[in-house]
Amino acid sequence: MIKQKGMKVGAVSLWLLLLLAERPMYGYEIIKELEKKFSGYWKPKTGTIYPALEKLEENKSVTSKVEFMDKAPDRKHYAITKKGEDELAESMVHWSKMAEIIENHWETHQAVFRHKSEISKDDLVKIFSNLGKSLQSKDNLEMSKIIPSSKKVSVKNPTDPLEFKFLYAKEKTKEGKDKFEIHIEFEWNEKHKRGSK
Repeated sequence: MIKQKGMKVGAVSLWLLLLLAERPMYGYEIIKELEKKFSGYWKPKTGTIYPALEKLEENKSVTSKVEFMDKAPDRKHYAITKKGEDELAESMVHWSKMAEIIENHWETHQAVFRHKSEISKDDLVKIFSNLGKSLQSKDNLEMSKIIPSSKKVSVKNPTDPLEFKFLYAKEKTKEGKDKFEIHIEFEWNEKHKRGSK
């Protein structure tokens, strides 16, 4: 994996160093802690965690010690080193900036609305008719009025001029049948008051 300048470790290694900065842990314990922290959204696999720990150990970012057990499998405990702490501190600056960018991107695009379903030609005609009526109105576009099955999303009514994109595509399916697609896109910017930037 290519890393950007200033990013000493990747995402998995970063999480391993963050956990080991709290306290030394053995492999299975690390996996369980990660599952807990991610609330089930990420279930780390041994095939991901152990190779990452080995790389960190080769890089002298972590150190390990085997705990020999009498009636259970031996455990390998991992601890962060001074070098690992330095890398973690440096990488956190980078990842903080990345998180800020993601947060800003999310705020900008949280109003994205997508709808995909199978409908009849008659229903498609109704959607286009509803869209036409909404564009002629001065009110905001209410998606639930255009596509009745959609959730309530309101969009500012377009201002002239609109940018219009139309794509027609024909392709063959794996079964050798023709598949047709039409994509229609309207784009507009909010009209600014005179004198504003």
